[in-house]
Amino acid sequence: MAQSYKSLKEDFVSNLSGGSIWEINWVTAVAPAAVLLWSALQSRRNFFSNSYASFLTDFLLNVGTILVATTIYSSAPIALNILLILPASSLYFLPKPRIRTKKPNNEKGNLQPIPERPFITHYRGSMMVVTCVAILAVDFKVFPRRFAKVETWGTSLMDMGVGSFVFSAGLISARPVLKTGAASLKSALRHSLPLLALGLIRLYSVKGLDYAEHVSEYGVHWNFFFTLALLPPSVALIQSSHLMALLISCLLQAVLEFTWLKAWILTAPRHNLLSQNREGLFSFFGNQDVYSKTAILVVDVV
Repeated sequence: MAQSYKSLKEDFVSNLSGGSIWEINWVTAVAPAAVLLWSALQSRRNFFSNSYASFLTDFLLNVGTILVATTIYSSAPIALNILLILPASSLYFLPKPRIRTKKPNNEKGNLQPIPERPFITHYRGSMMVVTCVAILAVDFKVFPRRFAKVETWGTSLMDMGVGSFVFSAGLISARPVLKTGAASLKSALRHSLPLLALGLIRLYSVKGLDYAEHVSEYGVHWNFFFTLALLPPSVALIQSSHLMALLISCLLQAVLEFTWLKAWILTAPRHNLLSQNREGLFSFFGNQDVYSKTAILVVDVV
């Protein structure tokens, strides 16, 4: 009975083909629309203070909207965006309340070496909420199958979440470079150890509990925590430039298109450790490319 239930759960998230990229864009647009409404409430009504009503509204805007966008409003994300943007636009016609604010201290000793970018905080926070909602909701029927990870070809909300997570990690990895001028291998390893520990804990718990798992996602033993753990040290070792990152992308794509590697990744039997984890191991190179390009771009822009 337990084996049958496990098989049913695995079949429920397997052999999927994704959905429309435009639909994914509309669903994820709910997050900035909710931030817009939050900002309008705060700037025009000074709504968010230390009260239960403001906390509940904050939670509903930043978490509840994403939850309904990926479940009951999954077929009408445009309507949900309109429902959020219209009241926000109306609030911006109201005058700002007069609030006394302290002037920023611009003394040399208090200048921040790296400027704060609120939009990055909003992006990373919304991405984390979408990730948590999708991981928890994917096992339920209310979460559309087209949002779950695809088997081979296609695009889905959860696939975009993987790339977005790597992109976000690349944004943060640029901070040590901006402070010291170079990526430190020692610092990268220190930040990777917690992720490596989480990967080992997940591997042990999944195998020990005989929990349902989608083997063709990352392989028999690999998981996304291992990928995230190896990204910072790899970038610190390579210290790539724009040109090198572009060459790596072209080389990776050429190898996949003009050799047997792509067919081997998709269809090879799992008879040794390499073939058992081929999806996770070889997807690392694409993730590493996204990670390094993001870090390089942030260093050049900031």
